[in-house]
Amino acid sequence: MSAKREQMVPFKIQHRVPWADVDLAKIVYFPRYFSYFEMAEMEWHRSQGLSYEDMLEGLGIWMPRVAVHCNYHAPARLAELLSIELHLARLGRTSYTFGYDAFRLPERTHLADGQVTIATVLRGTFRPTPVPQELATRLKTLVLPRPSTRKK
Repeated sequence: MSAKREQMVPFKIQHRVPWADVDLAKIVYFPRYFSYFEMAEMEWHRSQGLSYEDMLEGLGIWMPRVAVHCNYHAPARLAELLSIELHLARLGRTSYTFGYDAFRLPERTHLADGQVTIATVLRGTFRPTPVPQELATRLKTLVLPRPSTRKK
């Protein structure tokens, strides 16, 4: 699959809230959002023809999460359909940050937003190493357009 393939940003997946993800009040237990964020990330890698496992083996790197954050705006409930949306918030030399938004469908109520920063380190030593070019090129397809600052 071509890295230059046009892609709509942000990357989106849908997920229906299962019983295992809710608490006694039947709302999504707060740390589950990080699992939803990871699902979106894994599906994005697959959409790019980059198996996460093959990528780590082939590039000789690990990709530890070094910072996570989530803001909660409204509860998600059992059996609701969610849209989890992924974009690139920052691309550095040895790390990058994914931004996420979670919405309840079909009305697109904004439930949560968050960020996960991922470092690229050498396997064995865990020393920082540059984000591989193949990955950086694909990550750049997830940059959201900046809002226009021109007055109309």
